[in-house]
Amino acid sequence: MPEAGRPQVLVVDDELSICRSCEKVLARLGFTVKTALSGKQALGSLREQPFDLVITDLKMVEIGGMELIEILRNQYPDVIVVVITGYATIASVVETMKLGAFDYLPKPFTAQELASVAQKAWEKRKLVMEQRAVEAGVAIPEFPGIVGRSQRMQEVYSLIRKVAPTSSTVLIVGESGTGKELVARAIHGLSPRRDNRFFAVDCGTLSLELLQSELFGHVRGAFTGAIANKQGIFEAADSGTVFLDEICNVDLDIQGKLLRFVQERQFIPLGGTEVKQVDVRLIFATNRDLSKMVSEKSFREDLYYRLYVYPIHLPPLRERKEDVPLLAFHILKKMQERTGREAATLSEAALRLLEKYDWPGNIRQLENAIEWAVINHEGGPIEPHHLPKTIHGIPPDITIPATKSELLALKRRLRDEAVGEVERAFVVNALERSGWNVSRAAEDVGMQRQNLQALMRKYGIRQLQKDGPACSDP
Repeated sequence: MPEAGRPQVLVVDDELSICRSCEKVLARLGFTVKTALSGKQALGSLREQPFDLVITDLKMVEIGGMELIEILRNQYPDVIVVVITGYATIASVVETMKLGAFDYLPKPFTAQELASVAQKAWEKRKLVMEQRAVEAGVAIPEFPGIVGRSQRMQEVYSLIRKVAPTSSTVLIVGESGTGKELVARAIHGLSPRRDNRFFAVDCGTLSLELLQSELFGHVRGAFTGAIANKQGIFEAADSGTVFLDEICNVDLDIQGKLLRFVQERQFIPLGGTEVKQVDVRLIFATNRDLSKMVSEKSFREDLYYRLYVYPIHLPPLRERKEDVPLLAFHILKKMQERTGREAATLSEAALRLLEKYDWPGNIRQLENAIEWAVINHEGGPIEPHHLPKTIHGIPPDITIPATKSELLALKRRLRDEAVGEVERAFVVNALERSGWNVSRAAEDVGMQRQNLQALMRKYGIRQLQKDGPACSDP
């Protein structure tokens, strides 16, 4: 049986020594390798188990490499094929590529050459699998909208499944843009309350008075503009679920009222006197460390322990980069359905660029990047140049050069700017060490006094006056 998680490779060659050599090299890369000494034997292996890559010779008896590639294209279209042969001609290369071979390796080849081609083929195979996963629906049915198959997300799914059937309070901890509301909705959707209402409240966007009114309701005359009684979310959500996002932004006064509600599920509407009792499941979320806020006296310790019953920590995107391609394809599909734009795919180079980036804005930032690419895209696969410059690590105020002369000019400008910053810091540092004595500073750094003064004039650095600090010209 193949080992789960390891690339499965079938090496087909009528020379046993070639099979053994390939097996040795690929095993060192972490691949699970099976060999076949003929095309017929290879087909038997393909019927027995799935493979990610097939590395096959061209010239073989019974079933040759060309025929095997054609069978693979028709019956196993997602398998990535690499051809190896001692009969390397342009014609054979063209023919195998037309039949669907991914790459071509002429004999004799080195272990490094085989390793390089195999790694590229495996990257291609992962891309194919990611595309197929999106086509089949990458979101797990019980967690609508949540995309991810990484180990970190599997742990999150496990926690959701365990806590959903209960009425326990849940605290979701994660950076902005990690999908905290989707997790809250998944908990509600798997709970006995699924047929009742779900309310999501962003605590960071409402004023103190408005938040109290939204949560607890108010009676007529409670404040200016309260011309009628208003039912609050807690009352409207009776038997359902309320999700309070960014609870870290709630005022200390409201924290006190929330504490009573969390403990008793009782509240008094703003300006009222009647105590109301409801049955509400509470889910909270924060993008800040509440324990640190407790130590800073900006969050109530008693409320913190009431919330920290069942914490679920959502990993930032940079800690589950293996999910980036799945998310990218999922977002792309949604974007195209929403905009009606021509269907496109992401090139392997674009995906690798997305995987390398750290995504400080998490999934929300990835969505923005894909939308940018869809807008800039004009047919064919989405390539790296369609993605925002920030993903490339290029400052947004820099225009990507279109010609060699523009590239050289940009390099000179960037070099001068970088050197200028260092040079100015060098001069200021030397003057500070010498107590702003120019002669002593010049001697200390090994320069002529007039040369140091020239640098001071260049960067607008004035000599320190006895009665005031140094300054620079505007």
